[in-house]
Amino acid sequence: MTMVRAWLVVACMVAPAPAAGQTASEVPVPAPANIVWGDGAFTVTPTTSVVIQVADSIAAGRLTRMAVEIFRQAAGIHIAVSSVPGDTGSVVLALTESGTAESYRLRVTEAGVVVTAPDPAGLFYGLQTLGQLLAPAEDGTATIPSLTVVDKPRFGYRGMHLDVGRHVFPVAFIKRYIDLLARYKFNTFHWHLTEDQGWRIEIERYPRLTDVGSCRAETMVEKNFDPYVGDGKPYCGFYTQDEVRDIVSYAADRFVTIVPEIEMPGHSLAALAAYPELACTPGPFDVGTRWGVFEDIYCPSETTFDFLENVLAEVLDLFPSRFIHIGGDEAPKRRWRESEAAQAVIRREGLADEHELQSYFIQRIERFLNANGRRLIGWDEILE
Repeated sequence: MTMVRAWLVVACMVAPAPAAGQTASEVPVPAPANIVWGDGAFTVTPTTSVVIQVADSIAAGRLTRMAVEIFRQAAGIHIAVSSVPGDTGSVVLALTESGTAESYRLRVTEAGVVVTAPDPAGLFYGLQTLGQLLAPAEDGTATIPSLTVVDKPRFGYRGMHLDVGRHVFPVAFIKRYIDLLARYKFNTFHWHLTEDQGWRIEIERYPRLTDVGSCRAETMVEKNFDPYVGDGKPYCGFYTQDEVRDIVSYAADRFVTIVPEIEMPGHSLAALAAYPELACTPGPFDVGTRWGVFEDIYCPSETTFDFLENVLAEVLDLFPSRFIHIGGDEAPKRRWRESEAAQAVIRREGLADEHELQSYFIQRIERFLNANGRRLIGWDEILE
């Protein structure tokens, strides 16, 4: 939770100063591209309805669920959702042909609220701005200050990363993390699922990945590398495929795309502990208990490529994201230099050295992902 709190502190630090006559709590975060404050306010009561004018049933369903949740959480009001405006003022969400992707226009007067956007994501971000502006009252109502907001994102990709390989978090925490991403209009969650210190996603074809790879014997205490100090406590955990599907659906409701990361060829010790035949040396291997980088990595064999393609096939079935992250960082080359199998691949493919062998490794995986309609991304080492 410390990491999340630190991130929110940064968000508050970069928020703009409030305009004259406005309190800090009334200024949305992140700052809208343009905001003009008016006079008066719209009062939300238990009879106020949210009117969602979106033809697509899936998008309308998402906006309905989120509208109910936002008004309940921000003001304690269980608001009704309708397709037609009510008699006492409504909050209207409607699609328009003008504007850029994820942009929205929010207009609040004493008579009602109108949010327009060219796509459902923009309507959702307008709802999030409303949620920050709601001021609950003791009589069970809430007010929204009169204003006009015209907003659009500065960046198309707005993401946060969470490493659950080294430290696993419960599903409830993951959902809370996604809630915060959505609140502050992030649209991407980079979910780091595998590491030397733990494999955290169920792969049905390879049960030992979680039977063995999800548990380490202990965890290094702070940075006690030399002499090594461990805490003596087994550390285990992973997400079932049903849990992953639930989290992916939860994020989609909040217009957050999850990009999974499956590390390769390095940071793979947990997988090698489960399936040592994937390494260039015979093992056995233990799930990492130390931090840092380990010499043993996936061997560039056909056995390894078959394994990784099978793993990724299940990952693709769980995650509809355009991008799949494969890590690609911090892969020591010592085992490849000493491996006749790896050297044979270098000779066969006409490669110059082990660095080109890593490029070959990454390109093999990229071809598989491209053939399945996805795009590969990774850490900067994949460009070397």
